[in-house]
Parts: sequence; C-alpha cells; structure tokens
Amino acid sequence: MKKSALLLITALVSSMLYGQIALGPKIGINVNRLSTDMSESITLLKEQSKSGLQVGAFARVGGKTYIQPEILISGRGGKINLTSTGSSPVNYEYSMTALDIPVLIGNKIFNTPVAKLRMFGGPVASFNLNKKLKINELNHTSEDIHIKDAIWAIAAGAGVDVLMFTFDIRYELGLNNISSEPGQSMKSRLFNVSLGWKIF
Repeated sequence: MKKSALLLITALVSSMLYGQIALGPKIGINVNRLSTDMSESITLLKEQSKSGLQVGAFARVGGKTYIQPEILISGRGGKINLTSTGSSPVNYEYSMTALDIPVLIGNKIFNTPVAKLRMFGGPVASFNLNKKLKINELNHTSEDIHIKDAIWAIAAGAGVDVLMFTFDIRYELGLNNISSEPGQSMKSRLFNVSLGWKIF
C-alpha cells in the first residue's frame, strides 16, 4: 500500500513538472567583501572588495513557483587594510576559489511568452577549495590563512528571462564567522551578476 502511494505521488509530481525543467551553463562575476571586527588597538580599518569569476551550471524545476539548485566554481576574496597604534599599515589580500551550492526558491512575478521577471532567495553553501593570502604584497603559507573551509550564506535577488537566456542579480549575506583566528570575527558579503543559457 505504501509503495503504491509513493509511486502514485511520484507519478503526479512528474506529470506536474513535465515540460517545466530547464538546465544550462552560467557565467558570472562576484564582487566580494570581507567584513571584520578588530580589537581596540586598531586605529584605522578599511575593507575593500575583490572581484572574481564564476562558472557553473543550474537547473530550474517548476512553473510560476520554482526551485533552482546550482553548482558553481567561484572566485572570492577581499582586502583589509589596517593600522595599529604605533605600527606601520598592514594590507591583507585574501583570494579564495570556492565550490558554491545555492538552492534558490523563486517566483515569476511577470510572465510573457518572450520575457519573464523573477524574484528568488535561498541558502548558499560554499566550500573553499583553495585559499591564498598576501600581506603587504608578499605571499604567505597556508598556516597563516586563518579562514575556515565553509561559508554559509543567505541569498536574495531578481532575474529576467528573455527567450533562452537568463540574467540574475543577487546579494549573499554571510551567516557564519569564517575566521579561525581567536577573538576575531569575519563574514562574507557578496554581490553577483550572472548570465545563463537554458539549453534544455
């Protein structure tokens, strides 16, 4: 009985989604900033953004309301310039290559045969595959890079579909402290623009 019910539900869901599945590649640009707090000994703190390329693929399942999982290789990072009391300025430049896995839920708020306007949001899991650090333009070893391997974020944005092309703008707000340095907090703030091609 349970197996029959499961098969029936699967068949119903499949029939509802038939013809409403899109797959394709996408490419984009990230503008990432690392937001940090420092101790009271810091007299000047300046956070700067760092841009990076994003490539991957997406799937979209549903009609007016849809779910869109993605898998992306993403360039991330940020620059932090600080001056401590009685010390020379120190410039930190972080560069990361991450595997991003967003799972977005969206809704089409304007729908015509040619163009569709969408709004969406959802969680994003990012796993750092490679991390680099320059301090005053000098490369440092991995032991000096106090950045955790996982970044958890929430994303929100809007997009437009024109024929087979899909254009998205989104903002990701980092949720967890990605610094492994004791007493220091660092979170990711990311703005992304991407272009996708629905080939299926």
